[in-house]
Amino acid sequence: MLDKAHRLNKHGSFAYVYRKGVRLSEPDVVLIYTPARSVRVGFSVSNKVGKAVVRNKVKRRLRASVAAHLHGMAGCQAIVVANPSAAGKDYAALDGELVALLRRAELLK
Repeated sequence: MLDKAHRLNKHGSFAYVYRKGVRLSEPDVVLIYTPARSVRVGFSVSNKVGKAVVRNKVKRRLRASVAAHLHGMAGCQAIVVANPSAAGKDYAALDGELVALLRRAELLK
């Protein structure tokens, strides 16, 4: 679980990252990020991914993945967006794609 200090949850914060951020994508996950002093991460899973149960499952898996790698991340504000194909993937596949994105963005040490 992510601590409150590491959550990106205000509409203005999301809007800032969407407007100013750099986008990187994999088949199932998109990472949008901007540099910052501390790590703050938000998640976006649209209705296209599936019904509420499926969306929540994907969000839980992405949150767990970020929490596992949080200690090694550089300061940033980031949004992790799940594509509809993420609904059929397990934790290991989503984690692998997220780690690949973080490494490409040079956010993971």
